[in-house]
Amino acid sequence: MRELFLRLNEAIKQKEETVLVTVTASSGSTPRSAGARMLVGKSGRLAGTIGGGAIEFRAEKITKQVLEKKESKAEKFILAPNDIADLGMICGGNVDLFFQYLTWKDPRIHDICEEILRHFECNQQCWLVTELSAEGKNGFGLYSLEKGLIGNITNKLQEGMFKSGQSIVEIEGRIYSVESLLQSGKVFIFGGGHVAQALVPVLKRLEFYCVVLDDREQFLTEAIFPDADQRLMIDLANIMKSIQITESDYAIVMTRGHQFDFVLAKQLLETNAHYIGVMGSKQKIAVQISRLKESGFSMKEIERINMPIGLKIKAETPSELAISVAGELIKKRAESSKENQTK
Repeated sequence: MRELFLRLNEAIKQKEETVLVTVTASSGSTPRSAGARMLVGKSGRLAGTIGGGAIEFRAEKITKQVLEKKESKAEKFILAPNDIADLGMICGGNVDLFFQYLTWKDPRIHDICEEILRHFECNQQCWLVTELSAEGKNGFGLYSLEKGLIGNITNKLQEGMFKSGQSIVEIEGRIYSVESLLQSGKVFIFGGGHVAQALVPVLKRLEFYCVVLDDREQFLTEAIFPDADQRLMIDLANIMKSIQITESDYAIVMTRGHQFDFVLAKQLLETNAHYIGVMGSKQKIAVQISRLKESGFSMKEIERINMPIGLKIKAETPSELAISVAGELIKKRAESSKENQTK
């Protein structure tokens, strides 16, 4: 998502008009769910994707019309064969797209883009608001806890309407899409070894905010972890002195020794971390469980820890383990997002 708005910022500076294409609703078997986006300019797709294939090809053709008319519009696609409005796909489902016309001449678009990028930099949540019921010159804006509402949108949106994921709200007969832009929660990676070094670049591509922690300064350099959002040297025996782990955060333990892993596991079980994962062999995990029981933790509490960490894909090398761990975090994040949307 950040890459998309970086590209939009470049387009504004280059005085290039663009269209932000957003999946506002989907049903059945569709390539991408609600919230998927791509940015399109006169030359074609600039960033993001709404699923590729025929739907993306058709969407790019529609953006040319939007750029010519300089007006936003909504379109509905039927992804089923032998239908008048079908795209020749066999997915079986419907997709609603909204084509938001963005002009570099509107200073509000520049302000919204700059504010979004600033929030990504600070890892602070913000919400994009798009009026779906009005085509042409529709409302478009941003909400953040710090700045409030900016853009040409109604000020009657209430704080309770801003939650994780995408929601559709109606105010005085007008329909708005309200979507959080940042993936909530930080990933705290304890240990700066080979697996961590392979993992951070993967997680950053997946838009996780990564904090690498170690008690050895030489493992926390920009040369070793150029993609990390933060690199912190801490006392592994007293992590709460340096950081705060919330119910939205992920904790990954992959230190250089069993004792460090055990000390960290005990501390992490005292937090409300959304996810705790410990890397290790079956024998190592068995020892950790035994020691945690001896320390007074119940089996129910210990089962909060994902041991061994990662999806079971027979991973062995640091790169393979990184994919395994990243896959598990994708799954946990998706489950969390779905839960939040149903609240």
